[in-house]
Amino acid sequence: MGFKYRQVIGEIMFPMVKCRADISSHVIFLTQFLDNPSEKHYEALRDVSKYLSETLDRGIYYWRPTPHPDLPHQPNPTPHDDNYQLKTIGTKAANTLVAYVDSDWASSSKKRNSLTGMVLMLAGGAIGYKTKFQPIIAHSSTEAEFIAACDTAKMILFFRFLLEELGVEQQVATIMYEDNTGALLMANAQQPTKRTRHIEIKHFALLDWVEQDLLTLHSISTHDNAADAMTKPLSKQLFYCHMDTYMGYRKPEYVQTVQSSARTVTRVSCSTRSRVVQARADHGGEGYRTPVRRIVIIYLHSLPICSLV
Repeated sequence: MGFKYRQVIGEIMFPMVKCRADISSHVIFLTQFLDNPSEKHYEALRDVSKYLSETLDRGIYYWRPTPHPDLPHQPNPTPHDDNYQLKTIGTKAANTLVAYVDSDWASSSKKRNSLTGMVLMLAGGAIGYKTKFQPIIAHSSTEAEFIAACDTAKMILFFRFLLEELGVEQQVATIMYEDNTGALLMANAQQPTKRTRHIEIKHFALLDWVEQDLLTLHSISTHDNAADAMTKPLSKQLFYCHMDTYMGYRKPEYVQTVQSSARTVTRVSCSTRSRVVQARADHGGEGYRTPVRRIVIIYLHSLPICSLV
């Protein structure tokens, strides 16, 4: 095929770990065939490499609620035209940590292990993500989702402690979005059931973390779960929909609120200036002074940077 399979896998794993979460699931699937790749695997690897070469300017964007004068001006990222609106409440504050978790069931063709996908977001972009095969074989999709939720909870605790040391302490429980109702009920039940007694004890630490109010699980639709793209190949439209979310291409709600407030103040200022001009005309245009506050609008901007995971 003109290139070495193992060598190219190693080369594309570097951008995947740094800032290209959009190829995470594809690379993990291709690494299963390092020993004896077929022609289809070579073609798939070539497609991933071509996709990277044509999107070299992509990175993870993080959004500030207010502009920073020391940062260079960059054009805002443009999400794909899909009319999608973020429905997660974690976008209402820049320093609020939120997580998405998903898992497939028995996707490994060799051992039938399930694949875990997780995305942790802060300031509108992903600060942590992972795609990893589970070490055990889950007996059901609910069990696979429960194990994935426990792994995501451990990453949440790590980032909570890290943010606390950086002075960005999380005041409330971190929200983890889960699209499996069974796993959601298991985590909030605070006790194992008859069908979960065979699961290893270490995974039930999730129940204790929920009880300590360190994190909480919320239900979310599969179409809104950004971690869905970390576990399986998706259609083009759905792939770009999730990629725009965790790559930070969508403008968070707290940025839209600040900009809306700025536009409202500007409209008030313009109407005030009109009344002042009319009052000056009524008084002959001389000897009448009314102080008018000048409103300066600074458009928010974002800077593409990479996250190290």
